[in-house]
Amino acid sequence: MQVGSPEFASGVAAFAALIATISALISLLSAFIARKNWRDSNRPVVTAYIDEESEGGGTTVFNLHLGNSGTRPATAVRLCAHPTDVQRLLAEEAEVKRRNNIERIFAVESRVAVLHSGETLITSFGLASENPDQKWLKYGEEINIKIKYNDLEGRSYVSHIPLKVRPREGFGGGVWRSAV
Repeated sequence: MQVGSPEFASGVAAFAALIATISALISLLSAFIARKNWRDSNRPVVTAYIDEESEGGGTTVFNLHLGNSGTRPATAVRLCAHPTDVQRLLAEEAEVKRRNNIERIFAVESRVAVLHSGETLITSFGLASENPDQKWLKYGEEINIKIKYNDLEGRSYVSHIPLKVRPREGFGGGVWRSAV
């Protein structure tokens, strides 16, 4: 093959076509990866946790916090737990009406229509007490829940979260008040 020959020209053309094809494939792959990274970082991220509202006289009152730490709103947010798991949280002495209050949080009817980015909603989540007449929850009990939600385009997400009936402040067993 000599420079200027038809064979050389067709070889150069084939090589140029190969390079152009590889470049196009790399560009498509880059666009795919960029879109995937954008979707992964620009989405709702919904979590939940139980925290102490107040404590005193042997009674601790708890709230359930539901928050979106993602960059986009979440829609149709629903907490899901197996009924037997929810029962594990509840004290045997808890009145039926108190049990229903906790169970309702995990019902379809309690679905949150929209949870904005950076927003945290709070609902009461019962109390733990040394007094058997006021006991709703088993202090220290933990269950795993799912949080199901969508983004504005209808893509579905599921977060798997452990819920523990215990204050977050002093999670290791105590806290120096001067540190708070």
